[in-house]
Amino acid sequence: MRPSELWRTTPFRLTLLNGAVFALALMALLGLIYQQTAGYLARQIDGIVVSEARNLIAGGAERLPERVTEAVATDARHIGYYGLFSAEGIWICGNVKTLPAHLPIDGVPREIHVSNLQPGSRALVERMPWGEILFVGHDALVLTGLRSIIVNALALSGGLILVLGLAAAAALSLRPLQRIDDLRDASRAALKGELGVRLPVSRRRDEIDMLAGVANAMMDEAERLLWEVKSVGENVAHDLRTPLNRLRALLWRVHQETRLEGAEREMVDQALAETDELLTRFRALQRIGEIERRDRQAFFEPVRLQSVLEHVIELHEPAAEDREIALVADIAADAPAVQADPTLLFEAVSNLVDNALKFTPTGGRVGVRLTVRPEGPRIEVADNGPGVPEAEREAVLQRFYRAARTRTEPGSGLGLSIVTAIARLHHFTLVLEDARPGLRVALNCWPRGFEA
Repeated sequence: MRPSELWRTTPFRLTLLNGAVFALALMALLGLIYQQTAGYLARQIDGIVVSEARNLIAGGAERLPERVTEAVATDARHIGYYGLFSAEGIWICGNVKTLPAHLPIDGVPREIHVSNLQPGSRALVERMPWGEILFVGHDALVLTGLRSIIVNALALSGGLILVLGLAAAAALSLRPLQRIDDLRDASRAALKGELGVRLPVSRRRDEIDMLAGVANAMMDEAERLLWEVKSVGENVAHDLRTPLNRLRALLWRVHQETRLEGAEREMVDQALAETDELLTRFRALQRIGEIERRDRQAFFEPVRLQSVLEHVIELHEPAAEDREIALVADIAADAPAVQADPTLLFEAVSNLVDNALKFTPTGGRVGVRLTVRPEGPRIEVADNGPGVPEAEREAVLQRFYRAARTRTEPGSGLGLSIVTAIARLHHFTLVLEDARPGLRVALNCWPRGFEA
C-alpha cells in the first residue's frame, strides 16, 4: 500500500481531522486550566505579599530592619524577597538591594520581571509613614511547576494522539482500500470487454456499496443496450441470408436457363454480383458477432507466430503470383509464443495479407514481417499501394467504412473490422502506419495495459 493511496482515503482523512480537532480541544482545555489556576495562584501570592508587608510594618519603625533581616533568615525555601530602603532609595537591609525601576511605590502587588525570579512572581513597594521604602516580593515556583506539568502533558498527549490517530486512520482505511482494489480489479476486467463482470457489493450497504450498486445497474443497462445494438445487424444478416440465397439461386437459374443476350444478360450478371456482395457482407457481420460473443479464454493456447505466418504466406502465394505481386517474408526465428486462439490469429493475419494484395498494384510488393520488441512480438504487413491517409486510419477500422482511395475496389469494408474484433478479443493492439509508399498494418501481440 502506497502512502499516497492511504492519504487519499476518506476514513484516513476523517480520522486525522477528528484527531486534530481533539488535540486542539485538549490544548484549549489545558490552556484554560492553566489560565484559571495561574490567576488563582497570582491572587494567593498577592495576599501573601500584602499580609507579610502588613506584618512587617505593624511592629513600628524602630525594629523594622531587624524584622526584615529575620524574615530573610527564616525563609528556608528562598521564595521570599525583602528590602528596606531609605527615603532616597538607599539600601538598608534585606536580600533585595536595588529597587526595581518599573514598580510604582503605591503598595499594590504587581508582577515583576527580574532575571533571578521565575515568571509570574509578584511584589509590592510601599512607602512607610516615616519615609522609608519597603519592598516585599514572592517567587512563583508553584506557578512555574504547574506550567511545566501542563507543557509536558501537552507534549505527551499530543504525541500519543498523533501516533494513535495515524494508527487508527491506517487501520480504518485498510478495509476500504481493499474494497477499492476489488472494485478496481472488476473495473479492469470490464474495461477489457468482459461484459458479465460486476462490481462487488458487501452487506454493509455503505456509500461504497451504493456507488457500486449504481455502477452495476449502469453496466447492466449498457450490456443490454450493447447486445441489442449488436444483435440488430446479426439478426438482419441472419434473417436475410435465406431470401438472398433464394434470390441468388433464382438469378442463377435465369442466367443458366434463359438465352438472354446483350444488356439483359449483363443486368442479370450484375444482379448476381451484387447479391454475392451482400451475402459476403452478411457473412462478415455474423463472423464479427461470433468473435465478439466467443469465450475469451476457451480456445487460448501457446501459439508459435512463425508457424501462423508461414501458413498464411503459403495460402496467399498463388494469388500473389497471379497478380504478379512479390510476397516477401521476414520472420524472426526467436519470437516467443503467445497465448492466443490459433484459428482466429490465422484469420486476422490472413485478412491483413488479403487486404494488402487487394490494394497493391500489379508488380508491387507485400511484406510480411515478424519482429521481437521488448514488450513482445509484433506482426507487420506492409504494401506499396495507395495507402490510407492519417485522418482516415481510425475510421477504416469501423464497419463498412471504405477509404476514399479504395472505394472503387471490390470489398465489403469489414476485413479490418474482423481483425479489430480478433485483436480486441486477445487484448492486442492494431496499428496503422505510413509505409512510404503504401500502408503498414501492425499487430502488437502483447496485452494492452489498463489503468483505473
